[in-house]
Amino acid sequence: MRLKISVATNIGKFRLNNEDNYYANGKKLTEGVSDDFSVTYTEELTDHALFAVCDGMGGESCGEVASAVAVSMLDSFREKIFAAIDNKEQIEAVNEYARTASAEINEEIAKSGEGGKGGTTLTLACVKNGIISMYYLGDSRIYMYRDAVLTRLTRDHTVAYEMIDSNVLTEEEAEKSPDRHRLTMYLGYDDDPEDIKAGFAGSYTLSEGERFLMCTDGLNEMCTSEEISEVLSSADDDVAKQLVDKALENGGKDNVTCIVIEVVK
Repeated sequence: MRLKISVATNIGKFRLNNEDNYYANGKKLTEGVSDDFSVTYTEELTDHALFAVCDGMGGESCGEVASAVAVSMLDSFREKIFAAIDNKEQIEAVNEYARTASAEINEEIAKSGEGGKGGTTLTLACVKNGIISMYYLGDSRIYMYRDAVLTRLTRDHTVAYEMIDSNVLTEEEAEKSPDRHRLTMYLGYDDDPEDIKAGFAGSYTLSEGERFLMCTDGLNEMCTSEEISEVLSSADDDVAKQLVDKALENGGKDNVTCIVIEVVK
């Protein structure tokens, strides 16, 4: 199986630093190239592959620290995540990673001496034996583009979405509510580390031509589902960069990072 991987990140038009980060089967965002970076490559998948997108948050450099710690710790947890024999066991490994990463994030921020708090969202995609399994914390999203249909696989961990469950808001209202930015789950959550639980976005057998998009909210806050679908349907190469460019064209109010995973011949 061959995967075409497209990665792009941009600081946006109004931010002073890029608090996003990514993990593309071992590759991470390198300090000094984070303002505007993109790459597309194809790799032969002989065993398994791991991908993640993180959106850091917090004052000063806390968000950058949080997202950098999150992707760095995947190196030491990836084998445990892939050793799982089923989704139940795998999500337990993901949750163990999330708790450990949260503790490390809080420790690193405390050592920085900036006195702030920070955290990061996470979307995680695990590819093994032709199956992609996906997990998430926070409001970064995963979409599947299959048979010309765009499907969102994640449900934001936010106060606004809890209000949907309580029948206080409709989904349309939640998308515009100020509470859509108030996260209820993320890496760096320290009220009670045992409460940290990733959401499961599903497992799918990979098929040629379909695309999976992982993104920070700098994309979906700037682009409609129709615009995202249009890029995924028409772009050949540099899909992630074209998505980022569309977010910038529409205002670029936040950092934006995308990974697009596609099965090719």
